Amino acid sequence: MATSQIYPLELLDETLDINATDNYDLSLELSEEGVSLAVLDLLRGKYVMLRHYSREIADEVSPRPLNDIIEADDFLKRHYRKVFIVVPTMKYTMVPAPVYEPSLKDDYFRFNYTEESGESSVYSNKLPFPDAVVLFSPADDVAEALASRWNDVTVWHHTRPLLQHVYSACRSSDDRYIHVHLEKNFITAVIAENRNVTFCNSFPSTAIADAGYFLFSVLDRSGVRNDETIHVSGIVELYSEVHLSLLNFAANIRFASPMIRQSYSYVMNEVHLHRWLNLFTAVACE
Repeated sequence: MATSQIYPLELLDETLDINATDNYDLSLELSEEGVSLAVLDLLRGKYVMLRHYSREIADEVSPRPLNDIIEADDFLKRHYRKVFIVVPTMKYTMVPAPVYEPSLKDDYFRFNYTEESGESSVYSNKLPFPDAVVLFSPADDVAEALASRWNDVTVWHHTRPLLQHVYSACRSSDDRYIHVHLEKNFITAVIAENRNVTFCNSFPSTAIADAGYFLFSVLDRSGVRNDETIHVSGIVELYSEVHLSLLNFAANIRFASPMIRQSYSYVMNEVHLHRWLNLFTAVACE
Protein backbone atom coordinates (compact mmCIF):
# COMPACT_ATOMS: atom_id res chain seq x y z
CA MET A 1 0.00 0.00 0.00
CA ALA A 2 1.24 3.49 -0.80
CA THR A 3 1.83 5.98 2.03
CA SER A 4 -0.47 8.54 0.44
CA GLN A 5 -3.23 7.28 2.75
CA ILE A 6 -5.58 6.34 -0.07
CA TYR A 7 -8.78 4.85 1.31
CA PRO A 8 -10.09 2.26 1.91
CA LEU A 9 -7.12 1.09 3.94
CA GLU A 10 -6.36 -2.38 5.27
CA LEU A 11 -3.16 -3.58 6.93
CA LEU A 12 -3.05 -7.16 8.21
CA ASP A 13 -0.21 -8.93 9.98
CA GLU A 14 0.32 -12.53 8.88
CA THR A 15 -0.34 -13.72 12.46
CA LEU A 16 -3.86 -12.22 12.51
CA ASP A 17 -6.44 -14.96 13.14
CA ILE A 18 -10.15 -14.13 12.97
CA ASN A 19 -10.85 -17.23 15.05
CA ALA A 20 -8.64 -16.05 17.93
CA THR A 21 -10.36 -12.76 18.76
CA ASP A 22 -10.93 -13.83 22.40
CA ASN A 23 -7.20 -13.08 22.75
CA TYR A 24 -7.55 -9.67 21.11
CA ASP A 25 -8.70 -6.20 22.14
CA LEU A 26 -10.58 -4.13 19.57
CA SER A 27 -10.29 -0.36 19.31
CA LEU A 28 -12.89 1.30 17.13
CA GLU A 29 -13.33 4.93 16.10
CA LEU A 30 -16.73 6.08 14.82
CA SER A 31 -16.56 9.54 13.30
CA GLU A 32 -18.18 11.73 10.72
CA GLU A 33 -15.22 11.02 8.44
CA GLY A 34 -15.26 7.24 8.69
CA VAL A 35 -14.86 4.03 10.68
CA SER A 36 -11.43 2.89 11.86
CA LEU A 37 -10.58 -0.29 13.73
CA ALA A 38 -7.36 -1.63 15.23
CA VAL A 39 -6.81 -5.10 16.67
CA LEU A 40 -4.34 -5.67 19.52
CA ASP A 41 -2.96 -9.19 19.96
CA LEU A 42 -2.69 -9.50 23.75
CA LEU A 43 -0.42 -12.56 23.65
CA ARG A 44 2.15 -10.78 21.48
CA GLY A 45 1.52 -7.27 22.84
CA LYS A 46 1.31 -6.06 19.25
CA TYR A 47 -1.21 -4.35 16.99
CA VAL A 48 -1.82 -6.77 14.13
CA MET A 49 -4.55 -5.04 12.16
CA LEU A 50 -5.54 -1.56 11.03
CA ARG A 51 -8.57 -1.00 8.83
CA HIS A 52 -10.33 2.20 7.80
CA TYR A 53 -13.52 2.90 5.86
CA SER A 54 -14.23 6.38 4.57
CA ARG A 55 -17.87 7.42 4.72
CA GLU A 56 -17.49 9.58 1.62
CA ILE A 57 -18.70 8.01 -1.62
CA ALA A 58 -17.56 9.33 -4.98
CA ASP A 59 -20.29 11.29 -6.79
CA GLU A 60 -22.61 10.91 -3.78
CA VAL A 61 -23.84 13.81 -1.64
CA SER A 62 -24.87 11.74 1.37
CA PRO A 63 -22.22 9.88 3.40
CA ARG A 64 -22.18 6.12 3.53
CA PRO A 65 -24.47 4.95 6.37
CA LEU A 66 -22.56 3.95 9.46
CA ASN A 67 -24.54 0.75 9.95
CA ASP A 68 -23.77 -0.40 6.40
CA ILE A 69 -20.05 -0.26 7.16
CA ILE A 70 -20.41 -2.00 10.52
CA GLU A 71 -22.62 -4.79 9.20
CA ALA A 72 -20.27 -5.54 6.29
CA ASP A 73 -17.08 -5.89 8.34
CA ASP A 74 -16.17 -9.46 9.28
CA PHE A 75 -14.05 -8.55 12.32
CA LEU A 76 -16.81 -6.43 13.87
CA LYS A 77 -18.96 -9.55 14.12
CA ARG A 78 -16.50 -11.30 16.44
CA HIS A 79 -16.17 -11.42 20.24
CA TYR A 80 -13.17 -9.71 21.85
CA ARG A 81 -11.72 -9.64 25.32
CA LYS A 82 -12.50 -5.93 25.44
CA VAL A 83 -13.81 -3.32 23.04
CA PHE A 84 -12.90 0.37 23.24
CA ILE A 85 -14.80 2.88 21.12
CA VAL A 86 -13.57 6.42 20.46
CA VAL A 87 -16.19 9.00 19.49
CA PRO A 88 -14.96 12.35 18.12
CA THR A 89 -17.61 15.02 18.65
CA MET A 90 -17.70 18.74 19.34
CA LYS A 91 -20.72 18.34 21.59
CA TYR A 92 -18.95 18.06 24.91
CA THR A 93 -18.31 19.92 28.12
CA MET A 94 -15.87 19.42 30.98
CA VAL A 95 -16.76 19.63 34.65
CA PRO A 96 -14.11 19.78 37.43
CA ALA A 97 -14.16 16.44 39.23
CA PRO A 98 -14.41 17.91 42.78
CA VAL A 99 -17.78 19.53 41.96
CA TYR A 100 -19.17 16.86 39.63
CA GLU A 101 -22.37 15.10 40.69
CA PRO A 102 -23.22 12.02 38.57
CA SER A 103 -26.94 12.49 39.15
CA LEU A 104 -26.72 15.91 37.46
CA LYS A 105 -24.94 14.65 34.35
CA ASP A 106 -27.71 15.57 31.92
CA ASP A 107 -28.24 18.94 33.60
CA TYR A 108 -24.55 19.84 33.27
CA PHE A 109 -24.55 18.92 29.61
CA ARG A 110 -27.77 20.68 28.63
CA PHE A 111 -26.74 23.82 30.45
CA ASN A 112 -24.20 24.20 27.62
CA TYR A 113 -26.33 22.62 24.87
CA THR A 114 -29.82 23.90 25.48
CA GLU A 115 -30.99 22.81 22.02
CA GLU A 116 -30.43 19.14 22.84
CA SER A 117 -33.57 17.10 23.34
CA GLY A 118 -34.08 15.05 26.45
CA GLU A 119 -33.78 11.90 24.33
CA SER A 120 -30.16 12.44 23.25
CA SER A 121 -27.57 10.16 24.82
CA VAL A 122 -25.07 11.75 27.18
CA TYR A 123 -21.93 9.79 28.06
CA SER A 124 -19.30 10.59 30.68
CA ASN A 125 -15.57 9.88 31.02
CA LYS A 126 -13.39 10.53 34.06
CA LEU A 127 -10.29 12.47 33.00
CA PRO A 128 -7.25 11.87 35.25
CA PHE A 129 -5.46 14.65 33.37
CA PRO A 130 -6.84 17.14 34.19
CA ASP A 131 -8.92 16.11 37.19
CA ALA A 132 -12.27 16.48 35.44
CA VAL A 133 -15.21 14.69 33.85
CA VAL A 134 -16.01 15.11 30.16
CA LEU A 135 -19.68 14.83 29.16
CA PHE A 136 -20.45 14.26 25.49
CA SER A 137 -23.23 13.39 23.08
CA PRO A 138 -22.46 11.33 19.94
CA ALA A 139 -24.14 11.99 16.62
CA ASP A 140 -27.48 10.23 16.22
CA ASP A 141 -26.20 7.42 13.99
CA VAL A 142 -23.27 6.78 16.31
CA ALA A 143 -25.55 6.76 19.35
CA GLU A 144 -27.84 4.29 17.58
CA ALA A 145 -24.92 1.96 16.80
CA LEU A 146 -23.67 2.14 20.38
CA ALA A 147 -27.09 1.38 21.82
CA SER A 148 -27.89 -1.51 19.48
CA ARG A 149 -24.49 -3.22 19.20
CA TRP A 150 -22.12 -2.10 21.96
CA ASN A 151 -24.22 -1.08 24.92
CA ASP A 152 -21.81 -2.72 27.40
CA VAL A 153 -18.43 -1.51 26.11
CA THR A 154 -16.12 1.35 27.03
CA VAL A 155 -16.90 4.51 25.05
CA TRP A 156 -14.28 7.26 25.08
CA HIS A 157 -14.75 10.83 23.97
CA HIS A 158 -11.86 11.80 21.69
CA THR A 159 -10.39 14.05 24.38
CA ARG A 160 -9.87 11.04 26.68
CA PRO A 161 -7.11 9.38 24.60
CA LEU A 162 -5.89 12.76 23.35
CA LEU A 163 -5.30 14.03 26.89
CA GLN A 164 -3.77 10.68 27.82
CA HIS A 165 -1.24 11.24 25.05
CA VAL A 166 -0.56 14.82 26.16
CA TYR A 167 0.03 13.58 29.72
CA SER A 168 2.52 10.97 28.49
CA ALA A 169 4.29 13.55 26.34
CA CYS A 170 4.73 16.23 28.99
CA ARG A 171 4.87 14.40 32.34
CA SER A 172 8.68 14.53 32.53
CA SER A 173 9.00 18.22 31.62
CA ASP A 174 7.76 21.58 32.86
CA ASP A 175 8.01 23.04 29.36
CA ARG A 176 4.89 24.15 27.53
CA TYR A 177 3.42 21.41 25.35
CA ILE A 178 1.05 22.34 22.51
CA HIS A 179 -1.04 19.81 20.63
CA VAL A 180 -3.50 20.32 17.75
CA HIS A 181 -5.73 17.43 16.71
CA LEU A 182 -7.74 17.66 13.49
CA GLU A 183 -10.98 15.88 12.69
CA LYS A 184 -13.01 16.28 9.51
CA ASN A 185 -14.93 19.36 10.60
CA PHE A 186 -13.29 20.55 13.81
CA ILE A 187 -9.98 21.11 15.58
CA THR A 188 -9.11 20.38 19.20
CA ALA A 189 -6.21 22.23 20.82
CA VAL A 190 -4.55 21.37 24.11
CA ILE A 191 -1.92 23.40 25.95
CA ALA A 192 -0.15 21.99 29.00
CA GLU A 193 2.32 23.86 31.20
CA ASN A 194 4.10 22.59 34.31
CA ARG A 195 2.30 19.28 33.81
CA ASN A 196 -1.11 20.95 34.04
CA VAL A 197 -3.70 21.49 31.31
CA THR A 198 -4.15 25.23 30.83
CA PHE A 199 -6.26 25.09 27.66
CA CYS A 200 -8.46 22.48 26.00
CA ASN A 201 -11.16 23.37 23.51
CA SER A 202 -12.56 22.47 20.10
CA PHE A 203 -13.52 24.78 17.23
CA PRO A 204 -15.30 24.25 13.91
CA SER A 205 -12.99 23.92 10.91
CA THR A 206 -14.76 23.35 7.61
CA ALA A 207 -12.10 24.89 5.35
CA ILE A 208 -8.37 24.29 4.97
CA ALA A 209 -7.51 27.88 5.85
CA ASP A 210 -9.33 27.49 9.18
CA ALA A 211 -6.46 25.48 10.65
CA GLY A 212 -3.95 28.29 10.15
CA TYR A 213 -6.43 30.95 11.20
CA PHE A 214 -7.19 28.96 14.33
CA LEU A 215 -3.55 29.02 15.35
CA PHE A 216 -3.21 32.73 14.67
CA SER A 217 -6.38 33.71 16.51
CA VAL A 218 -6.51 31.28 19.44
CA LEU A 219 -2.99 30.10 20.21
CA ASP A 220 -1.58 33.57 19.65
CA ARG A 221 -3.98 34.93 22.29
CA SER A 222 -2.74 32.17 24.61
CA GLY A 223 0.79 33.51 24.33
CA VAL A 224 2.13 30.80 22.04
CA ARG A 225 5.10 32.07 20.05
CA ASN A 226 5.61 31.09 16.44
CA ASP A 227 8.98 29.51 17.27
CA GLU A 228 7.43 26.97 19.66
CA THR A 229 6.86 23.35 18.67
CA ILE A 230 3.29 22.36 17.85
CA HIS A 231 2.45 18.66 17.88
CA VAL A 232 -0.17 17.60 15.34
CA SER A 233 -2.35 14.52 14.94
CA GLY A 234 -5.52 13.43 13.18
CA ILE A 235 -6.59 14.07 9.60
CA VAL A 236 -3.55 15.89 8.25
CA GLU A 237 -0.83 14.57 5.94
CA LEU A 238 2.75 15.67 5.43
CA TYR A 239 2.92 18.74 3.15
CA SER A 240 -0.82 18.71 2.58
CA GLU A 241 -2.64 22.03 2.34
CA VAL A 242 -3.56 21.76 6.01
CA HIS A 243 0.06 21.12 6.98
CA LEU A 244 1.26 24.07 4.91
CA SER A 245 -1.42 26.26 6.48
CA LEU A 246 -0.11 25.32 9.92
CA LEU A 247 3.45 26.07 8.84
CA ASN A 248 2.39 29.65 8.10
CA PHE A 249 2.05 30.10 11.84
CA ALA A 250 4.83 27.93 13.22
CA ALA A 251 7.92 26.46 11.60
CA ASN A 252 8.20 23.65 14.15
CA ILE A 253 5.28 21.36 13.32
CA ARG A 254 5.77 17.78 14.52
CA PHE A 255 3.51 14.86 13.75
CA ALA A 256 2.74 13.08 17.01
CA SER A 257 2.96 9.30 17.14
CA PRO A 258 1.11 7.32 19.83
CA MET A 259 3.11 6.89 23.05
CA ILE A 260 2.05 3.43 24.14
CA ARG A 261 3.63 0.26 25.56
CA GLN A 262 2.43 -2.01 22.76
CA SER A 263 4.31 -2.54 19.51
CA TYR A 264 3.07 -2.54 15.92
CA SER A 265 3.23 -5.05 13.15
CA TYR A 266 5.78 -4.15 10.48
CA VAL A 267 2.90 -3.70 8.01
CA MET A 268 2.00 -0.46 9.78
CA ASN A 269 5.28 1.09 8.68
CA GLU A 270 3.35 1.97 5.53
CA VAL A 271 1.18 4.59 7.27
CA HIS A 272 1.68 7.67 9.41
CA LEU A 273 0.45 6.70 12.88
CA HIS A 274 -0.40 10.27 13.91
CA ARG A 275 -3.57 9.82 11.87
CA TRP A 276 -4.82 7.20 14.35
CA LEU A 277 -3.31 8.59 17.54
CA ASN A 278 -6.58 8.40 19.48
CA LEU A 279 -7.42 4.93 18.12
CA PHE A 280 -4.13 3.41 19.27
CA THR A 281 -4.12 5.29 22.60
CA ALA A 282 -7.62 4.12 23.59
CA VAL A 283 -6.39 0.94 25.29
CA ALA A 284 -3.95 2.97 27.42
CA CYS A 285 -6.91 4.84 28.93
CA GLU A 286 -8.19 1.73 30.68
